[in-house]
Amino acid sequence: MIPALTDYLVVDLTTQLPGPYCSMLLADLGARVIKVEPPGGDPLRGFPPAFASVNRGKRDIVIDLKNDAGREVMSRLVSRADVVLEGFRPAVAERLGVDYPSARRLNPAIVYCAISGFGQEGPYRDRAGHDINYLAIGGLLGRNDPPAVPPVLISDLSSGLYAALAVCAALMQRTATGEGRFIDLSMTDCILSWMALDIAAAAQDPDAAREPFLDNIPHYGVFETSDGRYISLGIVHEDHFWTRLCDVLGLNEWRDWSSGNRLSRAAEIREKLRTIFVTATCREWDRRLRKADVPCAAVNNLDELPDDPYIQYRNPFYTLVASNRTESRQVKAPFRTDAPDADGPLPPPARGEHTRAVLSDCGYAEDEIERLIRQGAVHESRFGEK
Repeated sequence: MIPALTDYLVVDLTTQLPGPYCSMLLADLGARVIKVEPPGGDPLRGFPPAFASVNRGKRDIVIDLKNDAGREVMSRLVSRADVVLEGFRPAVAERLGVDYPSARRLNPAIVYCAISGFGQEGPYRDRAGHDINYLAIGGLLGRNDPPAVPPVLISDLSSGLYAALAVCAALMQRTATGEGRFIDLSMTDCILSWMALDIAAAAQDPDAAREPFLDNIPHYGVFETSDGRYISLGIVHEDHFWTRLCDVLGLNEWRDWSSGNRLSRAAEIREKLRTIFVTATCREWDRRLRKADVPCAAVNNLDELPDDPYIQYRNPFYTLVASNRTESRQVKAPFRTDAPDADGPLPPPARGEHTRAVLSDCGYAEDEIERLIRQGAVHESRFGEK
């Protein structure tokens, strides 16, 4: 971990995936994160593995923002915070009294990040949407023919990543100037950013951009092997990799073909590779191609990841045990440093697990906390701290 954000307090009002992923990344960098849930809880709790995967490192409080006393609690939190994250549809935060103008009145130096599908203004401002819709509008789905649902929630995760990057940049600027910042993050814009290569190619040659990027390259793709598995081949334009591939596959008459010649004979090459790769196992092709220094990799299923030598060496997985004794499989942050390993993060919290502790940190006395709980302004779980 790079504990760069240990001095910062993040108040996270988001649910589902983009915002929680953002605040988890900030927690991985050392930020103190308070997850604020509504009385009904984060809907992602209905999918426990998914919830656990993006909510480590956080304390949890349940606040009813439709309750006047609950809003007062929220105001105290915002006045102490360095960062506020919200993922409501535009105008909802204002109705709940947690919009940027309200937060800035309480805390002029606040960094406030609003994550929404289409941004805070514009023709789609109030339009409903989910990951697949942002991928559709941003052009990513249209890169497949026919369009297909990706196996990963690309828009949700990319927007969480971009939000974390923007928050870190805003905090750096605040350190230099003392000024807070409002961040309007559109999930559709995040997809457009990831489509930059395709958009640039289409501007240069609209016809060339009709096919998915690199799809016209016959030696860049996935091929089935004799054991029903798949091997990925990653030769883009490199002549030296192509020559080595031909040597391994016995295609001596093809080894001097230029990149342009290979593209013009793409269908012939792809079919030949298909018929060759199906003659041996995935492991055998992986061994032979790696020995020849040809870019390749066996296609792993999720249950095969622990057996991969790379995974075994990098050791990216670990387990956290929550207060209710449930275990969750976690993936470490993808960077490594020369600093000693830090203590493990807080496990994914139960709903309202830290309500009392957070209120106490905000200056509430025990009798006031009891009153707020009786009023329904805040809730605590049976695993909550006493």
